[in-house]
Amino acid sequence: MMSEKRDISPHISFLKLEQRLVLLAWLNGHFGYENNRDLLADMKEAAEGFDASDRSYVYHRLEARGGKVKIPLADLVRYDDKIREHLRAMNARRPEPITLRYFQHVAVLCTEIFLDWYFHRRGEMLRSLNRFVEKCNAAKLTGEPKDAKFSESDLKKLAFWMATGSGKTLIMHINYRRLPEDTNCAHSLRLLAPQWFHPRCLCKILFYRNPSATFRI
Repeated sequence: MMSEKRDISPHISFLKLEQRLVLLAWLNGHFGYENNRDLLADMKEAAEGFDASDRSYVYHRLEARGGKVKIPLADLVRYDDKIREHLRAMNARRPEPITLRYFQHVAVLCTEIFLDWYFHRRGEMLRSLNRFVEKCNAAKLTGEPKDAKFSESDLKKLAFWMATGSGKTLIMHINYRRLPEDTNCAHSLRLLAPQWFHPRCLCKILFYRNPSATFRI
């Protein structure tokens, strides 16, 4: 028996930004969470840093979720190793080592997942995202705006929506180390920080550019 869709109230003409971030919702689903709030609330319970076996506590938190997590455990181990090695390199000459907060660790982990799919499973990623879009659109109320499907060119841009002082610059440095792993073109990386001296300008853009592709974080 089919049920009729409820009509969305005519005076509701906007949605919260978080509800329009399809890529974020897709990633949350791979971690087994309905929304970003639930993900961060759970990850907040994880201790910071890595244990004696060099495995992060965020990894252990995800591992404990079992089948709810759609990412193979071997891939989570691989991503965890990369994050640890990036931090180890960055901390090599620092008197006070950097320890990622739980939300920073999640952001870097999301980057690892995205770039792994983008450079090695792009077609599969595009199909998976668009199936997710179709599923979300089918569940929307009548009159609620639909999300557009992704094209391959949409995948060339990755943005981080984080509060002021939450460590975006630190994450950018990790991404700066991360991109050459797949592109093999460290000399093609460009960092743009327009009007960096202006307190209201929070934009930092990391470019990977070659004759056939441009990627922006």
